[in-house]
Amino acid sequence: MVLLFSTLRKWFGPRILKTGLGVTIALLICQLFSVEPANFAAITVAINMQPSVSKALTNAWEQVLINIIAIALAIVLGLTLGTNPYIIGLAVILMIAISNRMGWSGVNPGIVSIIFILDAPYEQFLEHALSRSLSIFIGLAVALIINRVLAPPRYKRNFKEKLFSLFYDSSIYFLNSLVHYVESTTLSNYEKPKPTHLEERLEQVTNLYEHAREEFNTQDKMQLMERLLELCRGFIERGENIEEMTRQRVKRRQAPDAPPQMGTHITQEFQSLLDYILVGKDNLAALRDQLYLSFTYPPATPLRTLDQAYWSEFDQVMDLWQKNFSGVYFLRATMEIGVVATEMRWASKRMRSCYELSQKKKDKNSIYPIPSDLAKDPE
Repeated sequence: MVLLFSTLRKWFGPRILKTGLGVTIALLICQLFSVEPANFAAITVAINMQPSVSKALTNAWEQVLINIIAIALAIVLGLTLGTNPYIIGLAVILMIAISNRMGWSGVNPGIVSIIFILDAPYEQFLEHALSRSLSIFIGLAVALIINRVLAPPRYKRNFKEKLFSLFYDSSIYFLNSLVHYVESTTLSNYEKPKPTHLEERLEQVTNLYEHAREEFNTQDKMQLMERLLELCRGFIERGENIEEMTRQRVKRRQAPDAPPQMGTHITQEFQSLLDYILVGKDNLAALRDQLYLSFTYPPATPLRTLDQAYWSEFDQVMDLWQKNFSGVYFLRATMEIGVVATEMRWASKRMRSCYELSQKKKDKNSIYPIPSDLAKDPE
């Protein structure tokens, strides 16, 4: 039963149900008061239904003014110039120009109102125009009331919760890809994990953002939300690149033409490089945790990043390895290490940037959930 209800919710969201209810109410009102054509009221409900709470409340007056101006403009042009396709086109141009001048974004309802009214027969234009205007206003009133009373879910909270959950999980995927690369020297075969579920969640969060952004204000740090979304996408894409590189490396080491020592052991110099990658991975995990906690708690410890000291030591170990080895396999390994180092630098810089944004004028009403393994007193 729960599964059935969950499936139905995916197919029939709040906006769909609200639109169907609004169309029904508008048609019943028109039928009760003999207002024709009733289908104009139903169409007006459909095009004026808003997707979010914030948009429903802030755009109410804009919707009313757009429809009033559109109806007035259509009646004036119809009475003075007549009704034909040229007049309708002129009215639409004027309506768009007025909306742009006033800074209104939802001009489509006004255009539809103009078409409805100027499509009335010229012989009885005023009578039909007034009747159609009444039908439009009934539909508009029904849409505004339902938008206000039967509000859809607040997207902002849902978006933030899903975004941060995705950030944490995608970071795990990226960090695990570093571990898999380091461990590839001991593997005889490797099947890289595909981030299909993460990609689906990324698409879901991205779509949710389009609705949630209408509810954000200056305290919600939209730039931070966008950076985190970009960071999630980067973790997934770059982690997948490292996983593919790991798969190719295991395949190359097990190939028949590989040097005999390739399948048995690695040099101490190269092992030192791999150890430094694991050190960097641990630092990135600590940075990720600090960023995660920064949304709720003030920072308790200095920010840990892959600083210049880390990369200086990394370069020293890299130089020591390069002095003693050469050949095709050496060059391939050098390229791979370079790619891994670049991705680690990227992750450190991006997370530090997000951390700095999170500390600017912190939102007192933080709603970010804290994972169980991090839910500790910051003191």
